[in-house]
Amino acid sequence: LPVHKATIMPRGNALGLVMQLPSKDETSISRRQMLAKLDVCMGGRVAEELIFGADAVTSGATSDLKQATNLARYMVTNCGMSDVVGPVYIDTRSGPNGSSVISSETERNIDMEVTRLLKEAYSRVTTLLTSKQDELHKLATALLDKETLTAQDIDAVLGRSSLADPTLP
Repeated sequence: LPVHKATIMPRGNALGLVMQLPSKDETSISRRQMLAKLDVCMGGRVAEELIFGADAVTSGATSDLKQATNLARYMVTNCGMSDVVGPVYIDTRSGPNGSSVISSETERNIDMEVTRLLKEAYSRVTTLLTSKQDELHKLATALLDKETLTAQDIDAVLGRSSLADPTLP
């Protein structure tokens, strides 16, 4: 999805955000699009680690990690997007008396698949942002200076034409 705005201004529970707007109405979302959303969720955490170092990572990406975890779980349990768990819909709600409605083995497999999806996203984003460190630092500096950047501001900082596809790295 194209980036509409990025800000480091706190909004609700988030300490900052990247707002994306779909270019058209969509009634369903592909696996590829979901993986891209996972990558976006990991972007802030990875950027913080690359810029400030692993020991200086903060709780700032908490809501992003929560969103990524929820999406990965949705992919595995609702969309059947896991080779390990299979192409099934799994109702993970509790049964009577709070008992689980799925086996402990299935719960373990779901957790493993969610963790795998998140680690793969983290790895993809680390590779991408490591290869784009100059651009990352330019954006970080611009955000610290202006606090909020529009899509046009981002294009200007990165030296891109405003007609460029903002979803491309």
